[in-house]
Amino acid sequence: MIILSILLMLQLSACQSTKSNSRVIAGVFNASTQIQKKFIDRHAPQHIKVYNNIPYMQTPELGLDLYQSAHVAQFAPRPVIVWIHGGGWISGDKEHARGYFKRLADAGYNVVSVQYQFAPEAVYPAQLHQINQAVGYIQKHAAEYHLNAQQIFLAGDSAGANMASHYAGFVSNPVYAKAQNFEPVLEKTQLKGVILHCGIYDLSAFVQTAPEEMKLLEWGIVNLVQAYTGDRMQDTAFLDAISPRQHLSSAYPPVFISGGNKDFLTESQSMPFVQSLKQANVPVTEVFYPDSKELLVHEYQFMMGKKASRQTLQKTIEFLAQYAPEDHLETALK
Repeated sequence: MIILSILLMLQLSACQSTKSNSRVIAGVFNASTQIQKKFIDRHAPQHIKVYNNIPYMQTPELGLDLYQSAHVAQFAPRPVIVWIHGGGWISGDKEHARGYFKRLADAGYNVVSVQYQFAPEAVYPAQLHQINQAVGYIQKHAAEYHLNAQQIFLAGDSAGANMASHYAGFVSNPVYAKAQNFEPVLEKTQLKGVILHCGIYDLSAFVQTAPEEMKLLEWGIVNLVQAYTGDRMQDTAFLDAISPRQHLSSAYPPVFISGGNKDFLTESQSMPFVQSLKQANVPVTEVFYPDSKELLVHEYQFMMGKKASRQTLQKTIEFLAQYAPEDHLETALK
């Protein structure tokens, strides 16, 4: 993916607009996503109930996908994992990690993958409001789909981890939510935890810490942030205002966080976020592999052929069980 990205970016001139640049980058991301999807699907459980494109919003038209165990009717309503997909805020696919979602559903959890509008056609905070609408839909239709809306986990990968962690900041910090004119439909007591992979949690640092030896990567990051923020990348105060790391409190939900040993975001974003979470006395389950000989790149968690990826999935399931325990789950699934 990186080689293809570089080849395409070399053809771009510096004078092109954020919209034009974003379109090219999105094309590269989406081509890679379609390839990755096939690998993630491999060996995924086939007996999972899947509801595709459930409409949760009409203007714009947006939907969500629901993954459930085939045994969903045999036990009490189970917790919901609301997953926000990645793609640099400008691209992606709610079905990208469907094979991964099936694995989580096979463990007894409901997984909701949310579609949202892409930047730069829609800029912050449009995506957060759409996620809020999706959560509201889940709450309203919980009985219909056999969901436990009192036990919700937010989850995301890459830019999706940014939005999931940001939404959790609104839920856990009413002062912050009010300052951003945001009213989350989710109560603090309903949000049991946050699952974050390969994310961005401090936008100012994201712009400033791209590897110096990879100027094209730096160029791409600039365009992604420009697209998402509506060309406000130079407004440091604004970037801080929409960075989850800057608005933590002890009320923030427990966090599961991971990143690959060959992903520059692990050292520049994930580990500093862990430090801030601990300083705020937030329970953290951190899963990194600094000494692993495996090549764990961005979004490694979906690459189930790797030992570390399988371990991370198992640790994720243990995290879910820790913060939403259900004694009857194991019996029901047998």
